[in-house]
Amino acid sequence: MNLRKSYRNVNFVMMAAALFMLSACGATVKIQNVDFASPIETVAQPDSDGKVSDPRTGLSFNVMPLRDFERRTNPNLNVSEVRFIRSHDGFYFVTAPGFINVYVMQPREGELRSVKHIKINENGIQSPAFNQRNPVIQLLDGTGSSYDLTKDGII
Repeated sequence: MNLRKSYRNVNFVMMAAALFMLSACGATVKIQNVDFASPIETVAQPDSDGKVSDPRTGLSFNVMPLRDFERRTNPNLNVSEVRFIRSHDGFYFVTAPGFINVYVMQPREGELRSVKHIKINENGIQSPAFNQRNPVIQLLDGTGSSYDLTKDGII
């Protein structure tokens, strides 16, 4: 009888532990009002394979898909530098000299996905530069013009 009692105690303890662990698994922690912005833009030179990286943040990606998209209108485009910055809501804004567009990229698991491309200049942006101007990203195009950008387009 003592053995049965100890067996029941073990079962009770195991069931209680399992319930505790299951309830802990369902709990989530939510942190709100997170500011994802990078205060300054990153200027990176692509390697021979098109990879650019930012040693400050650890972000790296291949710029070739953007270059290939831009080459639809400018077949001779070469990308010698890429400029990108992250907005307060976590979207990356990416462009390069000669690009017609600024690409708004959303980070996903293992990828950056284009959510919008914002047409800036049919002849290509001459000398792009990004500035963080909460709540927008400011683009200077090298000709004296500036654009206030959000993930939805030009304001």
